[in-house]
Amino acid sequence: MPTASAILNFYIDLNVLILVAVPLWLGVAAALRLAGLHGAVTVKLAVLRWGFVAVLAAAAVSAMLGAVSPATGRAPGYSVTDFVVAQYLQGRFTMDPFLLERLLVWRAELVAELMAPRGWGLLLAGVLLAGAALHAVRLAMAGRKLRRVMAASWRWRSIGGVDLHLSDTLAVPFSARGLLRRHVVLPSMLLEREGDLKIAVAHELQHLRQADVEWEIAVQLLRPLLFWNPAFLMWQRRVEVLRELACDRRLVARRRLDVAEYCRCLLRVCRDGMVPRRLFAVRMPVVGLIPGDGRNPRNAALLRARMQALVEGRADVLRPGLAVALILPLAGLTLAAALALRPSGDWSPDRLMLSTILNLERLEALNATVPSLAVPGW
Repeated sequence: MPTASAILNFYIDLNVLILVAVPLWLGVAAALRLAGLHGAVTVKLAVLRWGFVAVLAAAAVSAMLGAVSPATGRAPGYSVTDFVVAQYLQGRFTMDPFLLERLLVWRAELVAELMAPRGWGLLLAGVLLAGAALHAVRLAMAGRKLRRVMAASWRWRSIGGVDLHLSDTLAVPFSARGLLRRHVVLPSMLLEREGDLKIAVAHELQHLRQADVEWEIAVQLLRPLLFWNPAFLMWQRRVEVLRELACDRRLVARRRLDVAEYCRCLLRVCRDGMVPRRLFAVRMPVVGLIPGDGRNPRNAALLRARMQALVEGRADVLRPGLAVALILPLAGLTLAAALALRPSGDWSPDRLMLSTILNLERLEALNATVPSLAVPGW
């Protein structure tokens, strides 16, 4: 049974590793661009998704290894803290020793404050719990809204084990799934536009083929825990962009669809979906043909980028071997970073030397403040 301390350490490791992984992901994208593989959106998408799985696994491994040594709260081995202390003792950089000590123990102090909240720790715990609760409630409302939409629609037909539904209230097609069945829900108005209907069905089936709905559900389940982390939010947005680009390109290539008609279909569905929305409307855990709100500048930019990529004829580069070759080293670096970020042992030789320096500094400061006991004239 994991302890509260182990869970907190896992949570801290997870958030720190997401921040560490962002430069690695950006480096992979830059390397692909330099190699002339800028259009390898499926490879980039796989790297982002499985790279995040590697972050989760590395944080879990680090937390489990940390439980092996409860006295120090770290797994055996070397850490970044050990390296920093060694460099300081060797004179490689200068810093106030008290400030250095504070930086070295930030993790232990954070865990202690969150384990027994008081002062700033109480405020931080309150913000995290309130934010997580708010996003969990929104997720529950989104699930309830999805069930209402599904209940108000009716099953039209099935294709390859996927149920197609029609809805009189829906404006934008989307794909979703339950525990056992997968679904595509279509606005009934598309029955009057046969071309748009075929494109919408093909697009949503492609999303299901790529397991985009399952990934979207997993991301929405993680959001209450990571809502505050800017790196997670940036990763989520980038995944959404690559997901749509990959779906468009692979669908057009597979079905040999007319690009102009495909783009016109996107614009028509976007026009259908531009209806007034409530201020705090919840986002259902689904994958749609277009972004949820075409009036949002970011969603409008995504739609423009999708059509531009199709018009320019950018083909997706499907190289599963390349994706694996990029993901494996990325996972290894992530695990190494997780182990290196474990806190240092308090009784390591370098930490003992640093403690000695701190005690000498304190003693010198104390002697400077104590008045001399010498008697004048003696």
